[in-house]
Amino acid sequence: MNHKTKASMLLTMLLTLSLLLGACGGNSVNKGGTVSSEPSNKPEGETTSTPGTPVTLNAFLFNMDKRQALEETFVEFTKQNPDIKVNLLVNDQDYYTVLKTKIASNDMPDIVMGEYGDLLELGEAGHILDLSADAYIANYAEQIREQIREQMKTSNGKIYGIPLDVSGMGIYYNKELFKQAGIEQFPKTQQQMQEAIDKLKEKGITPFSLAVADGWTLAHSLFTTIAGTTDDLKGLAAAVASGVTLQSDRLKEGFKTLDMMYANADPQASTNNYNASLSLLAQGKVAMLQQGYWAYSSITDINPDVQLGFGAIPYSEKEEDAKLGVNVNVSYAITAKSKNQEAAKKLFAWLTTVEGNGIANEKMKQIPAIQGVTISSNSIADDIIAYMNAGKVVPWSQVLMNGSTRVEAETVMQGYYFKKKTQEAVATDIAAAWSKK
Repeated sequence: MNHKTKASMLLTMLLTLSLLLGACGGNSVNKGGTVSSEPSNKPEGETTSTPGTPVTLNAFLFNMDKRQALEETFVEFTKQNPDIKVNLLVNDQDYYTVLKTKIASNDMPDIVMGEYGDLLELGEAGHILDLSADAYIANYAEQIREQIREQMKTSNGKIYGIPLDVSGMGIYYNKELFKQAGIEQFPKTQQQMQEAIDKLKEKGITPFSLAVADGWTLAHSLFTTIAGTTDDLKGLAAAVASGVTLQSDRLKEGFKTLDMMYANADPQASTNNYNASLSLLAQGKVAMLQQGYWAYSSITDINPDVQLGFGAIPYSEKEEDAKLGVNVNVSYAITAKSKNQEAAKKLFAWLTTVEGNGIANEKMKQIPAIQGVTISSNSIADDIIAYMNAGKVVPWSQVLMNGSTRVEAETVMQGYYFKKKTQEAVATDIAAAWSKK
């Protein structure tokens, strides 16, 4: 999830989210390199490319962090399929606003991306294809990865997009700075977190980096707090969507962790953007940063030698409550009016093979969604997989929200950071947005 999702859509949905079990790798999968002979679900009158005709697929994405990796991946695909090229267009600032403009002007690209809820809205509005009948969907094997397909499916069994990877959200920490401060392990409780903060400050080390100027980063801190302070996220989503309050004693307690992060951030936090926050961590100027796994490659691009770990955010005084947020990452979809649907499906079929998914995730430094893929390891992926193996994970709350709620969370949490909103006001505002139809 680059998970800098800037959605502005208006649909709330429920998705059965189960904990992901097991590590990446395992038994081999059906490589399914051909597309299904089932109907393509394209609107009446639409055409697709003729086999052998040179095709350029336009892919409109918001994953700026992975732009180079995806471009390199698509080049590898074109080497095997010389009649198909992929033109990558990226906008990570106003993606959904631009996408809605493209829809309104009948200028849709061939491929788009989005969170589950965004693709659900696009699919139900007829803008993207249902891929559930395509043969390559079988490449999301059952067994170890069986819950991935459940995270892709709508309540009526449709699949509007394919993910390439799974991802985690937690706290990056600089192992060398922790060692300097005498911190032996990542905190599992709020008290342990406060003790770690105190030790870091005693050594003149700034505990946290923040990117307040990019409101989506603060919104993610809210989303992880919501997910980390409930035992039944699906039930909570259903309740809030129907008008029940979001407020709870556990949520109120969880906000104490946010207060610790916000109160112990670097002095430029209020003006820092996302890239600045990554640089501070990479350069060893701060000890911790809450972010998703998608940021890892950008951090190591800045400093390949930085020694990092990844830990679950503690939201209580119970060590067993410290669970890492893990979920299917953003998905890729084929637009209904694309004249190159068959070429796009050929790309999707390749991206969901062990070979194609392996190439993509090796370049993106992500955790593969396809079972049997082996890629180079790194410390952050290892930490995420360890949490998965231990069953110490929770799903992401934002994938159960409508797009407008996710956007509103940015402004709401900036208001909380600048002490213009209370915790109670945040809960009220988000619940109200979440319940809108």
